[in-house]
Order: sequence, then C-alpha cells, then structure tokens
Amino acid sequence: MRWRLSTTGLVFRFCLSATTALLCLNATAQPVYEFAAIPASARVAALGGVPLAITEPDLGIAATNPTFLPYIENQKATVDFVDYIADISIGHASYCFQNSHVSGTMAVGIQYLNGGKNTRYDIYGNEAGSFSTNEYAFHLSYGRRFDSCFAIGATLKPILSNVAGYTSFGLLTDISASYTFNEGRTAASALLRNAGSQITAYDEHYGRVPFEALVSFSHQLEHAPFRLSLVLQQLQKPRLNADSKNSSEPGSEVEHDNITLPSLADNILRHCVFGLEAFPGKQFNVRVGFNYKRRQELKLKDAPGMAGMSLGFGLRLKRFCVEYAHARYTQAGASNHFSVALNVR
Repeated sequence: MRWRLSTTGLVFRFCLSATTALLCLNATAQPVYEFAAIPASARVAALGGVPLAITEPDLGIAATNPTFLPYIENQKATVDFVDYIADISIGHASYCFQNSHVSGTMAVGIQYLNGGKNTRYDIYGNEAGSFSTNEYAFHLSYGRRFDSCFAIGATLKPILSNVAGYTSFGLLTDISASYTFNEGRTAASALLRNAGSQITAYDEHYGRVPFEALVSFSHQLEHAPFRLSLVLQQLQKPRLNADSKNSSEPGSEVEHDNITLPSLADNILRHCVFGLEAFPGKQFNVRVGFNYKRRQELKLKDAPGMAGMSLGFGLRLKRFCVEYAHARYTQAGASNHFSVALNVR
C-alpha cells in the first residue's frame, strides 16, 4: 500500500510539473489550431458561440460539450457549414450511435477549415505567389449518464494542419461533466476544452493551443416558452481586460475600453456570454446571444453596431431539423452558420 501511494504521489507530481511547464512554455507561444474553438453548430453560434448546457437530444450541442451525448437516445447525424469572415469556410459533420457492448453514447466526426487563398510576399514586400490553409480536426466522443442527474463526457481530437506548405500534427481533448435537476429544465456543466499540444510543429517552435475552461448554465422557465443560458468562459484566465501592453496599434480603429485601469465589472462581464431561446411553437424557436468580450475586443470606435451579438432560428420537422445563425464580429465581419440534423433511426 505504501508503494502504491508513493507511486501515485510521484505520478501526480510529474503530471503537475509537466502541466505547469507546458503552461509556462505556452504563455508566450504563438496560437495554433484556433479553428478548433470556432463552433460550427448554428444553435451554439446563435447563443453566443460557446459550449452550452442544454439537455435536449441535440448533436450540435454534444459536439462542443460531450457530457450531453447520453441525452441522444437515437442514432443521429448532423452537417454544419459556416460562411466565415472573408473567403474562409468551415465545415463539420458528426454521427452518434449506441453499442450494446458499451454503456453510453459514442460519436465520430470531423471539422475542417479552408482558409482560402492568401497572397505571399517576400522580405521586400513584393508579391511572390499565393498560399492556402487547410486544417482538420477528427472527433471521437463518448458520454455516459450515471443516473437521471449526473453525466460525463470526453472527446479526443487529432489535428492535422497545413499552412503554406508547412504541416503540423496535434492532439486535443475535451473533458466535461454535467448535472441536471428540475426534471431536466435546469442544467449546469463544467468543461475543459481543447487541452493538449502540438506533437509536430510547423517548424522548430511549438505553439499555444486554444485551451479553455468553462462553466455553463441553462434554465427553461416552467410557465413561459423561454430558456435562459449563461456561460462563464476563459476561466483559466482570471483577467481578460486589455491593458496598455495589449492595446491596439496606432491608427487602429479597434477600441479597447478601460485600457489603463480596467474595472472589476468590465472584467467579470468579459467572462460572461448570455443566451435566450424562445419557443413560439413546438417545431420552431428563435435564439439570440450576446458575447461581451467579443464586442469589447472587436467593435469599431465610431461604429460599434451589433458587434458581439448573434441571432438565429431552428425549424424542427419529423425526421430532420434545419437551423441558421448570424454572428456579428464587427461592422465589416460576420459569420453565417447553417446546420441540418437528421434522425437516422
């Protein structure tokens, strides 16, 4: 027993040291695999673009938060397409199923990003042809309910990225748990998202993966056709305010509020993403979301417009569901999300 405890302690210390070293290494590294943090699901995009805590049998929700996979009792497939900023496009497809030899629900999927064509320049500023960007994330997910309230889930995501002829391979994972009550009308979940690292770098320098810790809540009103959602994002970073070191370049139109002395309220709100769903009918719902952090970082000084806002709708029929979302980043940039979910059996 003493040997086992000693070994466990050594393993724990090793993992803690490795994690600390990795975080310190990534603190100044350039970001990589950022596409893995972009939601393809129209429903998720409409409610603020962050993983949600909703117990409905929705594969789009489970694709970003695997703890809700067990709420899907039938085989389902979903296809998503995102008309992203400029000529960038994102696609996603997934399929979930049950196996009599495994307790729980499993899903497989793939997400890709096509970065379009970009102009290459030499060190003197002369055009030197063009290059493309293509990235792929393969998903293997598993979720299990232990009782009517508690469930867990995990997703393994091998990453293959090609940027201008440079290739990188990485491995990310999502781990989440959820608890529901009030007959499923209220749900809460905790999620560690995109934890992992590059296995092979583009060159000799390793980058920083889009790791994020989130806590999500949702509540459907009992006597009104509304569901409220709140997501606390980027909890691994206590401070999200911009400071003088991270302010925009001279001449930029991007305005960072409270650059020199950020307020406590501003920092708290940057962690919050708000969502509202309305159900005027059983087959149709309307969604709206507000991401305060996105608005503060991307709004234009003279024309903030609807930066940080998102909206969409869902139409549910007998065998399939069609969804759409429009997410606004700045006056000049927005994304359009299209999703189709099918009941396979």
